[in-house]
Amino acid sequence: MRRLDKLKKAIEKRERLLVLFSGGLDSSLLARLAYDVLGTRAAALTFDSPIIPRHEIAQAKKDARQTGIEHVIIPIDEIEQIPHFAENPPERCYLCRKKRNELARVWANEHGFSTIADGMNFSDFDDYRPGMKASIEDQVWQPFVDLRITKDDIRQYSKELGIAAWDKPNTVCLCSRFPYGSNLTKEDLWRVEAAEAYLRKLGFIGFRLRSFPYDMAVIELAEPEKALEYRAEITAALTDLGFLFVTLDLEGFLSGKMNRIIAKRPA
Repeated sequence: MRRLDKLKKAIEKRERLLVLFSGGLDSSLLARLAYDVLGTRAAALTFDSPIIPRHEIAQAKKDARQTGIEHVIIPIDEIEQIPHFAENPPERCYLCRKKRNELARVWANEHGFSTIADGMNFSDFDDYRPGMKASIEDQVWQPFVDLRITKDDIRQYSKELGIAAWDKPNTVCLCSRFPYGSNLTKEDLWRVEAAEAYLRKLGFIGFRLRSFPYDMAVIELAEPEKALEYRAEITAALTDLGFLFVTLDLEGFLSGKMNRIIAKRPA
């Protein structure tokens, strides 16, 4: 039996399932399978937050409508509601997931959902993922992890099922654009979101805009050389947003690059 079929069987046993739905590929596949297997006994929950780009919230709403699954939106302000979150510590994702899991559990209990699941996959073990610890502690089901389903598997299954975003780049919150230890403000988050929206408007796919001290913007692109074609336009747009230095990362785009700071710390 293929792992995809095993996954459907596992979902069927859960009776009522609430999927933590970011709109990214992993949770999109899980929400689609949950609805296909359980119908109205499945629901998707999205957190609307200042650390999530507006276009991702809009995409999550659109995807949920297309899937047909019940979609719940819960507002959260991590910077205001979570102690020490704004200090951007290395365990930031752990603090965030604990709060989100708490809110999700309250909603699930009130509406009769016995299981909460997220889209963490087996490939996530290759990187620093403190949020996984929070999910394990809070008994959030991680079916992709249980069945050793990787990111490549998820892309393949999504393509087979006709999910439009099967080749969609990874989605991560805006906090990942800042080095650990640099304070997070809503204004800085907005500035990064606006800068990335401009790059997206130019047609770039697979990129990050990292924000470093001294108002420095570091652009990571899958094909760095293409940025030089828009050198003047990009520099003007980002300086208008308040960046004093606009630079290009010659290594290119690499998800999770900020975690190198953690890797270099002495044990």
